[in-house]
Amino acid sequence: MALEDNRSFTHPLYDFMLSVPGLSVATAPIDQLLTWGLTNSLWIFPMATSCCGIEFMATAASRVDIDRMGSIVRGTPRQADVMVVAGTITVKMAPRVKKLWDLMPEPKWCLAMGSCAISGDFYRDLYPTVPGIDTFMPVDVYVPGCPPNPEALMAGMLRLQEKVRLQREGKWAPKETRPETAKMIMPALRRINDPTRDPKLDDAQTHSAMKVAGSGALEEQPTQARQGVRAEPIAKVDGDLEALLRAHGVTEIPKDAPPLVPVERHRELARALKDRGFRQLVTVVASHYLAKKDKAEVVTEPEYYEVAYALRTPGRGSQVVMWRVRFTALDGIDSLYGVFAGADWQEREQFDLFGVRFAGHPDLRRILLPHDYSTFPLRRDHASDAPCAPWR
Repeated sequence: MALEDNRSFTHPLYDFMLSVPGLSVATAPIDQLLTWGLTNSLWIFPMATSCCGIEFMATAASRVDIDRMGSIVRGTPRQADVMVVAGTITVKMAPRVKKLWDLMPEPKWCLAMGSCAISGDFYRDLYPTVPGIDTFMPVDVYVPGCPPNPEALMAGMLRLQEKVRLQREGKWAPKETRPETAKMIMPALRRINDPTRDPKLDDAQTHSAMKVAGSGALEEQPTQARQGVRAEPIAKVDGDLEALLRAHGVTEIPKDAPPLVPVERHRELARALKDRGFRQLVTVVASHYLAKKDKAEVVTEPEYYEVAYALRTPGRGSQVVMWRVRFTALDGIDSLYGVFAGADWQEREQFDLFGVRFAGHPDLRRILLPHDYSTFPLRRDHASDAPCAPWR
């Protein structure tokens, strides 16, 4: 009778075996055999998205050897019963993780490995990061750490085995707990203007910001190379290059910033620089500036963007040239895709993060964020902790 009360499932054949005298003797060993087989053959579907994945791989190496538990890492969700989420999950990745989880057959379990999977950790306040995978799917075991070592993952698997045994025996498996979300996403160092921030942090941060590494207060000092590192300027503008810039509308070449090129001339300048040997597009970086208003709320300077470009010559003695382009949000800017193939993804990234429109780009769509993301997260009017339902 005790066996009948504690069994975790019912089945007509199983009930018949219990009702026939003598056959019930075999049911206990069979149930124990099934439980032993399930707990010692947990097939893992890996969801390794960042550095915790390396520790997950090390767990399968000879020192820990997770295979001795009968665990096999499978590349398909249809033949796995444990999902190990090892790393940061972004709002673009989250629906894929959820879909793969839904494809796994029951019974199934989830193990969150590392601080990023559990709470978002360093990135919990950033726009693309999910603040913990338990916000959109159930978690059975948490393995904390940054990253947890292979022994910690093994301990998590042993804990999961205990929960599987309890479930097979029809007993309640206690749910793993962690701090509530509001406390979980609070950064260890409070931000400026946060009422709970220690005022001493403001002074310490200001003092630190006015320091040069390995020196005293910030002041004019000669540029010195570190041991074994040759100090070279990142841009070198000779007389001919300066003449080329001025021929393309540059009226001033500042010493502490790239020159400002008229928006209608920058593509022409890029093509001319490529002809001079600057064949590699190093970077495309945008900045966003809000409109300035006076005390009467009258706009004194409209909202605008700046996009900085950098090209370099390949090989020894490489040179780098940079320039900026300034334009209003409605004007947009010509794409360099037809000049440099590398402009494809770099311009898509600036569109995704800032909303910069590149005229003539063949495939201007989001590249980092979900395609239905409603705003542009690096604009100055975007809140860093803006929600992205249902993932954060």
